[in-house]
Amino acid sequence: MSKRARPKKQPAAPTVARPELREVTPAQRSRSLRTFFWILLAFVVGIGVIVATLAVQGRAARDYGTQVLQAVRATNPAENASYSLKCITALPQPLPRGILDCDVTVDRGKVSVVLQAEGDRQYRLGQ
Repeated sequence: MSKRARPKKQPAAPTVARPELREVTPAQRSRSLRTFFWILLAFVVGIGVIVATLAVQGRAARDYGTQVLQAVRATNPAENASYSLKCITALPQPLPRGILDCDVTVDRGKVSVVLQAEGDRQYRLGQ
């Protein structure tokens, strides 16, 4: 008999005990669904508040710009006049909240107002 090396038996891989699947009850399912909808509602309300805040700030800026525009137009700038000045000079009122700078430009009699707001936003009024 020939002496051949017998392949050694590999030890069996240990079996992993699988945990039992737990059953989700209808009460747990409804509680999870309610939590999901509360989170979704909070997200939508948060976005709505942000949009409303930006709209109110924009409205105040446009109203102020319109007042400045009317004040400069009331001076009847000449058709050949071109100059620029700050809004505070044209209308001595404080700038609205959130507005960093305001410039009035008269170009050949046409008046325009540019308001620089926080967050790199601009409001342009006039021609």
